Amino acid sequence: MQPVPFYIVDVFANAPYKGNQLAVFLPPEDLTTHQMQQMAQEIGFAESSFILSWQASTQGFACRFFTVEYEVPFAGHPTLGTAYVLQQFVLQKPVPELSLHLKVGQIPVTFTYSHDTPDFLLMRQINPVFGKEVPQEELAQLIGLPQESLHPSFPVQEVSTGLPFLLIPLQKLEDIQRLKLQPDQLFAFLQHHGLYKTQRPDGLSVALYFFCPQTYSADHQVNARMLALENGQVIEDAATGSANGCFLAYLLKHRYFGEGPLDLLVEQGYELKRDSTIKLQGSLAAEEQYDLQVGGQVQLIAKGEWYAH
Repeated sequence: MQPVPFYIVDVFANAPYKGNQLAVFLPPEDLTTHQMQQMAQEIGFAESSFILSWQASTQGFACRFFTVEYEVPFAGHPTLGTAYVLQQFVLQKPVPELSLHLKVGQIPVTFTYSHDTPDFLLMRQINPVFGKEVPQEELAQLIGLPQESLHPSFPVQEVSTGLPFLLIPLQKLEDIQRLKLQPDQLFAFLQHHGLYKTQRPDGLSVALYFFCPQTYSADHQVNARMLALENGQVIEDAATGSANGCFLAYLLKHRYFGEGPLDLLVEQGYELKRDSTIKLQGSLAAEEQYDLQVGGQVQLIAKGEWYAH
């Protein structure tokens, strides 16, 4: 049995053991979808990445991403973590940019370096799709907070740049800290609003992304939490690059920070004791064309061999 090389990295982490964990596999060509899903379930991270081609095509390096429940067409921290592994262990030389070829299309990632090691990675996400708005009173009932906890000037709205999220504007950090969701209530809410995977053509359940302008760190402009329903449980993500791309589009569309380009830092994962820092840079051009860039640091934690069965 041929062992599969794999790497564990922390993404959106300015030091080891922070940010979001990711396993990146370099599998042989004959590894099946079922085996990939089993491996993702076994390691149990929010997502695992599988690099299908070690040589870049005109569309980039072909990759697939899996949660513990199903395959996803795009995810943010796997994009950055996979690009880091490709540069360090496949290409083995500094490159200014490389692209991943995912189900949503081509996602470019740019690098800055310190002594031939990437010290910052930045990905460009695809143009957003803005979906339905959900009444604030229903959302307040779901999370067990008064409606006044939600910002009255901004909507609760679905946004997708490949993965769909419900963007939820809260006003205070204490509201973020008090969030509690019950799986059965979240399941009923998603079904009622057509946000559950069996009701959608993309086959994806919409996750919830909460944010507020109060932060733990004075260097950050936004605090955020991402909660989702997976395998009948409410799970929380330490850092969600895909959600933050949607969030950046939301900020630009609704002028949350006013007119003009944005350059800001989001903190996430504090309630999990895995502090994460996510950099957002973006602008809105004419005719609803968005430039959405999401970035952060990647830390190498471990490498080894996996025996696929």
